[in-house]
Amino acid sequence: NERENQVRKITGLAKYPNITLKRGVIGSLSLYGWLDQIRNGDQNAVRTVTIPLQSEDHTQTVQTWKLLRARIVKHTSGPFNARGTDVAMEEIVLAYERLEME
Repeated sequence: NERENQVRKITGLAKYPNITLKRGVIGSLSLYGWLDQIRNGDQNAVRTVTIPLQSEDHTQTVQTWKLLRARIVKHTSGPFNARGTDVAMEEIVLAYERLEME
């Protein structure tokens, strides 16, 4: 029952791609604890992940992304090669439901 003869555009569902984070292996077990919660089927294992972007001189935060209700969908460690000189890396892929920027 529109008076104007034109198409009305309606906002659809927002889609967010998965985020991949990589780092060298450190001695912290907090990431493993979160992964273990997900593997054990804990439905409350979603978290808010904050990713700050720092200035070139690392003195201030330029922009911050918040991933709301994020969960780990893939975790990769290694390779554990004692003969190589590479740093041991771990990689996680996060799926999330909402993105906010500050």
